Amino acid sequence: MKQLFKTVVVSVSLLFAASAANAQPAGGFGGWQMPQIKMDYSEKFTDVNYAGDNEVYHNLDIYLPKEKKDAYPVVIHIYGSAWFSNNSKGMADLGTIVNTLLNAGYAVVTPNHRSSADAKFPAQIYDIKAVVRFVRANAAKYGFDTSFIATSGFSSGGHLSSLTATSAGVRQLEGNVGEYTAFSSQVNAACDWSGPIDMLKMNCDEPRKWGNTPEEALIGHAYAPEYDKDFRAISPVTYIDPSDPPLIIFHGQKDNVVPVCQGMELYEELDKAGVKTELHIEPEGGHGVNMYSEANLKAMVDFLDKAREACAVKEDFVPSSFNQPGQDYPMVNSQGYARFRIQIPEAKSVTVTLGLGGRGGTPLVKGEDGYWTGTTEGPMDEGFHYYHLIVDGGVLNDPGTGNFFGSCRWESGIEIPAHDQDFYALKNVPHGNIQQILFWSESTNQCRVANVYTPAGYEKGKKKYPVLYLQHGWGENETSWPVQGKTGLIMDNMIADGLIEPFIVVMTYGMTNDVKIGGLGGFDAKDFEKVLVDELIPYVDSHFRTKAERKSRAMAGLSMGGFETRLITLRRPEVFGYWGLLSGGTYSPADLEKIEAPEAIFLSAGSKENPAAIESAVNSLKEAGFNATGHVSEGTAHEFLTWRRALYTMAPLLFK
Repeated sequence: MKQLFKTVVVSVSLLFAASAANAQPAGGFGGWQMPQIKMDYSEKFTDVNYAGDNEVYHNLDIYLPKEKKDAYPVVIHIYGSAWFSNNSKGMADLGTIVNTLLNAGYAVVTPNHRSSADAKFPAQIYDIKAVVRFVRANAAKYGFDTSFIATSGFSSGGHLSSLTATSAGVRQLEGNVGEYTAFSSQVNAACDWSGPIDMLKMNCDEPRKWGNTPEEALIGHAYAPEYDKDFRAISPVTYIDPSDPPLIIFHGQKDNVVPVCQGMELYEELDKAGVKTELHIEPEGGHGVNMYSEANLKAMVDFLDKAREACAVKEDFVPSSFNQPGQDYPMVNSQGYARFRIQIPEAKSVTVTLGLGGRGGTPLVKGEDGYWTGTTEGPMDEGFHYYHLIVDGGVLNDPGTGNFFGSCRWESGIEIPAHDQDFYALKNVPHGNIQQILFWSESTNQCRVANVYTPAGYEKGKKKYPVLYLQHGWGENETSWPVQGKTGLIMDNMIADGLIEPFIVVMTYGMTNDVKIGGLGGFDAKDFEKVLVDELIPYVDSHFRTKAERKSRAMAGLSMGGFETRLITLRRPEVFGYWGLLSGGTYSPADLEKIEAPEAIFLSAGSKENPAAIESAVNSLKEAGFNATGHVSEGTAHEFLTWRRALYTMAPLLFK
């Protein structure tokens, strides 16, 4: 019987291989189901609909290991069919890959998905990501341990497995299938068995022979050079980046359907990006033939076990540094995970808007005590993050943490400790003072507010100081730099360490023309320019001991504040000698051709923003003879650790 079963598997694989070389049958086909085979599971759930639409292509089967546990790590294994089948979960390598995973203690989910006849790409990846979300949402019901979810697949299933792993958070590939869209589609590892990963290089170094290919059927039109972008969009290799989870690749040297160069390219690109990966080439392996050796199956389990061990959440959680007094939650651990616990006994659903992958957010689970708890699916970026709660559709703040002005409202906030947080730590050094000032604005006919940092010893001396005018981003206000940005601590520490000569920092509200909360509306930087240059600067110069001259005055801003800085410095170059854009755009040599050149220009961004644009702009400015410096904050995006680091890097360059 074992030999007969092997022959059936090979025959079906070859049938799909033949399909890859021919046009799809009109209307597609439902799929192939394997004869009943012996499998080592304790419980099976058949034809569970993960999308809530009763369509067969949205059914899945669940297998639980024989060894009884409260919860099992999960592998979602996807059948191969050249994307032509919508109902082949019954032939998803059950006697080989699936049975091996069950014996290793993994629960296995085998889903159907829409065929290329049912719907064109990206419907297929929408379906698989819906399966991942279904697993997370139904963990308690089926005994899933969602701290580890992996994908696996053969051939086109390998393609979907790899694409799921490499495209977490790629909005156009997330979809809205099923009722669990609040959950993350991110996975912790992936296995690719003979999958196509670069559709434009399916013939390796030879030109691709187009015409009636499965890829063209998947996209919905024939290939032409002007459609290259469409074929790149379905290729997992397109989306590889350093944040991708570990991925193991198995490919046959003699694969005549998906050439071995596909597996090799996937390995090389993952390795180049710094993603943990392994490549196992089977010398006598074809497309599904001679691939499931004992050595390969063991390598798969070992790889998944190591990935699971590596992503295990450490239970060293401590309260976030921004929590309200006496409040334990939210908590953070040494890996950057965030954990929440909130008492809302009458609520029906609670989601924290902090989260990873997919649509973001961390759905909380209600306990018998009425508390809702949950941990982010993965570590957060270091630094400060705004968030709020969605409770039965309504927006609330977390009562455990402080409130911070962002997104045009007072938001909850959490601090993920950074490895380099020493430069903004509270230390036993001389501290300056941040005071609120009120100044009259004739142009807006109102009294306006600013926060002014003066260095330690300012009150006792007669010395005059340079001034940095430092602007917040959209939806924030004059409290954002002092609180979220930790401006005072950064300045105190740098002065104490002798890294900078003391100077004053002025931080004011930049939404000057009373735009409607929730949008930029009629925002006009010219209005803010009047407030800043014609009203605030004269007030500061007359009420503080400042060096009221261009070479002793700087302007910088983050995001929208950078937008303001760019416009105002170009229009009023005689006012500011030092200019800084922090995730706020760039200057070009053409911008500076007919105006008084600044003493220095500083451009910065996070490595997850647009570092290439910063590098290019700085190089262009230097080549044109301008004093320009660029800075990229490694591992951060559009958030305050990026800008704290930028201030720390920029400050020593000012007022030289």
